[in-house]
Amino acid sequence: MSRLEIDWPDEGAERVRAAEGRLRVAGAALAQRPIEERLAAVATVLEDWTKPDSPWRRALAAGLTEATPFTGPTIAEGLESALRAWRPADFAACAAREIDGARIDGRRALVPFEWTTVIAGGALPMPTLLSSLIPLVLGSPVLLRETSKDPVTARLLARSLAERDDGLAAAFEPIAFPSDDSMALDAALSAPCVVATGSDETLAAISSRLSPTQRFLGYGHRFSIGVLGPELPESAYPDVASDLALDVARWDQSGCLSPVVVYLVGWPTDAAGRFAADLDAALARVSVALPRGDLELETSVSIAHERSEARMRAAAGAGMLFEGEQHTIVLETDARPRPAPLGRFLRLCPVESKDVLFRALEPFSGHLSNVCVAGFREDREDEVTSIGNRSEETLGLAPTDARSTGATVPIEWSALGVSRLTKPGRLQTPPIDWPHDGLPLLLPLARFAGSDFGPPMEDVD
Repeated sequence: MSRLEIDWPDEGAERVRAAEGRLRVAGAALAQRPIEERLAAVATVLEDWTKPDSPWRRALAAGLTEATPFTGPTIAEGLESALRAWRPADFAACAAREIDGARIDGRRALVPFEWTTVIAGGALPMPTLLSSLIPLVLGSPVLLRETSKDPVTARLLARSLAERDDGLAAAFEPIAFPSDDSMALDAALSAPCVVATGSDETLAAISSRLSPTQRFLGYGHRFSIGVLGPELPESAYPDVASDLALDVARWDQSGCLSPVVVYLVGWPTDAAGRFAADLDAALARVSVALPRGDLELETSVSIAHERSEARMRAAAGAGMLFEGEQHTIVLETDARPRPAPLGRFLRLCPVESKDVLFRALEPFSGHLSNVCVAGFREDREDEVTSIGNRSEETLGLAPTDARSTGATVPIEWSALGVSRLTKPGRLQTPPIDWPHDGLPLLLPLARFAGSDFGPPMEDVD
């Protein structure tokens, strides 16, 4: 007798709806807890992930090594440097600052969303972790739809929540369903608050399925760059090259914090060539400690094509090409836009001045994320010197000092969408409270309500 198997067409949607029911119950209990208590509980979980020798970080590194194309050393270093830069005290202070400021001395109340859906994207775990924890602080339970590229992070987070706080654990559910399961997706997108990370096309598709009454926060396509000025002394080339190589090698240049282009402002051609050679050597060295993982076919094809194009230009005397076993450096002769294959492929583009640089960046306005800067008159020499020292420490898995200096981003950069300026070697280790895409950390996912009955009426004769 054969076994009867039934293909249930809305099985995924039913799982989502069942999870929604559980989350609504857990959310009602979560919302009753004071925000100070929720924040303290989440900060404790965050401490578990960020403290030295965290078992959760080790477990995540092991799981991602099995599930993703990144190599083990690259994953371990990427998690160590990024999560050690997250200070739970900074997270708690930022949350208190934002929420207390919005409540205006108690005249507005925080009203948690009944539930929040987080659509994870990409293979980097840090956005998944943070997007999951923030709604819990705000009192909203979370349904997290896993990305196919990372089936590990959310499940480990669920276990770590359960170890610390039953209420938080009940208010967080990871779920997986195929990308073509539109019924499950529609059920997930019925949440009153939706957070998504992905390509611009993915975010547009999600947005089209939502109603105007739903809160939607999307983190789309962005990339980062480096800018080196004419004041960078040649003695600093090796250190700055080592720091940029680390920025490129981390996560194999796959995140929005990865630099894809370095602009050389006011550099003589011969100096640019020497720096390109230093960068080539630095990337070869860092690839020994942090080997590149397997590339997707599309990336390999794109790298081969761009190498071929650069090889022909170099043969004609236009620029230079450095072809490493696991990286590519192209020294261009201009700053015209060209493809960014990723997979540790970096272009160096000369520009005459900052004015020319900003004009060259105008086509990318709205897609720039972070910028690392060195070599301008306003940079302090001691900062340039310390960059190299910190890079070596980071490769040795020492904690990275990611505390914000409190400096503001100049208007020229803000107008291009840049949300953070930093130094080479620190692009991929922002503090936890950095203004991702120019937004506050918690407020975009918060809902408030207030009452205003006006001042007492005066008697009228």
